[in-house]
Amino acid sequence: MDNLWKRLKPAVKTKILAEKNEYPYLVKDVKTQLQKHTFWTDLPIGTCRHVVNFSHDSVFDVPLLDFMYGDLFIKKA
Repeated sequence: MDNLWKRLKPAVKTKILAEKNEYPYLVKDVKTQLQKHTFWTDLPIGTCRHVVNFSHDSVFDVPLLDFMYGDLFIKKA
């Protein structure tokens, strides 16, 4: 199974990479964490929060199950 970075929805990946000049270390860390993990539930909670923030969705607007399992951000396998 591919890592989370490879399975990230293109729109979310584009939004993360768009912030590379503004937040280079944060983008690098998020990308590294997504490349290291295969399952959303294995990510540190901070990385999940950063993906939500980079996708320009408010944490409060994301349904709990999407935040817990990443369905809003990850392509179906």
